[in-house]
Amino acid sequence: MDDGPQYTNRCACGWEVTGSEDEVVDATIEHGRRIHNMEATRDQVVAALHAPPAVDDAADAKAG
Repeated sequence: MDDGPQYTNRCACGWEVTGSEDEVVDATIEHGRRIHNMEATRDQVVAALHAPPAVDDAADAKAG
């Protein structure tokens, strides 16, 4: 079953999360609060998301 696109977000500290947009955004905000004492908005986190390589490669192929 396809639950939609998967996203990955990586932190400079080495922490990484992959999941749906909502899962990644929620986990990233929580990570920032607990580990780095930082507050991020949903918009800031969405801007930092990285789609898996297969999605990036497909987008690059369309652009090129």
